[in-house]
Amino acid sequence: MTNTKLQTLKQTERDSRRQIILDAALTLFAARDFRSVTVREIAKQAGISIGTIYNYYSNLTELFLDVFLNSAEEITQLLDQLSDQEPATLETLCELYIGYLNDNMTFYQMMSHFMLGGDLTPDATQKLDTQMKALMNRMETALIGAGLGKNTRMTAHALFSALNGIMISYARYPGKTDADIRRHTLRLAKMIAGIFKSNIS
Repeated sequence: MTNTKLQTLKQTERDSRRQIILDAALTLFAARDFRSVTVREIAKQAGISIGTIYNYYSNLTELFLDVFLNSAEEITQLLDQLSDQEPATLETLCELYIGYLNDNMTFYQMMSHFMLGGDLTPDATQKLDTQMKALMNRMETALIGAGLGKNTRMTAHALFSALNGIMISYARYPGKTDADIRRHTLRLAKMIAGIFKSNIS
């Protein structure tokens, strides 16, 4: 076996093991607050040793960030698929984004954690910033497609803030079922899209 093939095989194995760790962590994070999950619990869920996890991550914050970045990449890809045929409408983009947050509450909780001052290294901050910019690019593209000709980046930030504000207000509203919350937040997402679109016209 050539060195190149061996290196490729080793990298594939490493990537697979890393994905097992991420999947195990996400399973636990979906069951309860991610900040209460321990490395020992993740290792047990993944069927690996604690030491193996530390071969990939120097601390839990790095693991949290990797889980978050995977989800951020997933929502970005979903928005890209939405725009494969033609630019996504504002309404469709807003509904897809809020629907994703409803279905992936851990992603939303982690985003809130990092945006409110999660302790990140400069390298980790750069990774977070790169992925968030990619997400913002999709929102900006939808706004341009809706006819916005100026201040597109700032308006994309305003749209992003408005959508996340919906979840801050209603994601865990007392006395409401998940289905109730989903219906209400999707209605609000549609309304937000309408407000932004009317201000563009």
